[in-house]
Amino acid sequence: GAGLGLGLGAGYATGVMAGSGSSDRAVPSAADSRAEPARTPRPPQAAEPIRIERYDLPAADLQAVASAAGLEWVGSDAAKVAAVQAAMAAEPKPVHVPREPKPPVVIDEGPLVLVETRKDLSQVKLPFESAN
Repeated sequence: GAGLGLGLGAGYATGVMAGSGSSDRAVPSAADSRAEPARTPRPPQAAEPIRIERYDLPAADLQAVASAAGLEWVGSDAAKVAAVQAAMAAEPKPVHVPREPKPPVVIDEGPLVLVETRKDLSQVKLPFESAN
């Protein structure tokens, strides 16, 4: 088939032409006859931020639905929430106390000591070996 215009090279139609018994050569397509313009890559552009509109919860409608179902709608008082948020913003930031670094490990450069950790079990008297 023809090239898809993706810079993948020239497109050729391959195969045998029907009828006159011609050879199996590749036949150039019409895409070869016209030159493709040189494409310069566009520099990447920053995506525009998504604008999200403010949504106001229809509390009165929801309260009516809840009361119709035998429930009680409980919501936060906006004035109290704003007061707490303002108090949290007014609190001073805690002072950053850097962590004390661990002292460097002292490597013992003394002589190596061989410690035997295996017992000779032929000398050990086990409880089930006692003769009663």
